[in-house]
Amino acid sequence: MISKSLAELNIMRREAIVNYLINKFFINKGFKICGDITIKDTHRVNICDESPLMISFDLGYASDFREDAYTWCYVDFFIREPGLDIPDTLKTSFTRYIDTDSKKIYWRHREMVRIIDMDRAVHYILRLREELLELLKQHGFTNSSP
Repeated sequence: MISKSLAELNIMRREAIVNYLINKFFINKGFKICGDITIKDTHRVNICDESPLMISFDLGYASDFREDAYTWCYVDFFIREPGLDIPDTLKTSFTRYIDTDSKKIYWRHREMVRIIDMDRAVHYILRLREELLELLKQHGFTNSSP
């Protein structure tokens, strides 16, 4: 019998829940699995549509915290275009993220979401996405760039 670590088990559990959420709720809303931003420092599942934001489920972060860590997941909302100079007013909602592999700088908003409460999680993620898109729109961002 192969013994898995707590982190490995929680990553597998999170991935199963996230894949279920994507297939059950997000695909029929126009999202697809995407690899626009390749972040190699953690295990992730990314989805996107035609908007300037990519939703990224960080399956690895804090997966070794405790046995029920799989019930929560960090969800990042990345502005898909790297190297943007965003106004200071947006820096209260977005923080810089440097992809250590490509050395590209992205802007992201990060939230911890209780993914085990599936309907609520999807509603929260989509509502937050709309709020962030509206904020970007107020600052001149369109579907591709500012």
